[in-house]
Amino acid sequence: MSIEDNTRIVQNIHPLFNERAFDRILSEMIAEDVEWTNVPTAQMFHGLEGMREFMQGWVDAFPDAITEDTTAYAGEKFGVTEFIGRGTHEGPLVSPAGEIPPTGRSVEFRLCEVYQFRDSKVVSGHTHFDSLGLMAQLGVVTPPE
Repeated sequence: MSIEDNTRIVQNIHPLFNERAFDRILSEMIAEDVEWTNVPTAQMFHGLEGMREFMQGWVDAFPDAITEDTTAYAGEKFGVTEFIGRGTHEGPLVSPAGEIPPTGRSVEFRLCEVYQFRDSKVVSGHTHFDSLGLMAQLGVVTPPE
């Protein structure tokens, strides 16, 4: 494991997402036995197909989804990125409570991902974001005062 390899992953995973280069992300950056958690929804995604499902779910709901990294750190066994997600809700957003139909609303929200590395590939990931704020932007819930 090298910090340089891990740094390359944390600096490039979101730009590749923006290009929809899912095959490259999966083959170059993600371990076959990856375990990914969407923390706010408690959804778990297992293996490469699970990781593809996680990424595709965002694109299905927000076809114009784009991310902008604000912070990226990497060590020998971990990495962290903070980023801004933007997009227009034009497809169903799948959640444990069911699908949220398209609202046509644009959103902008902050996210953080924490990665664990093994042999310079992501073996575990956790995505954190303000789900209440996202739901308020979509008009699904009344924003807190």
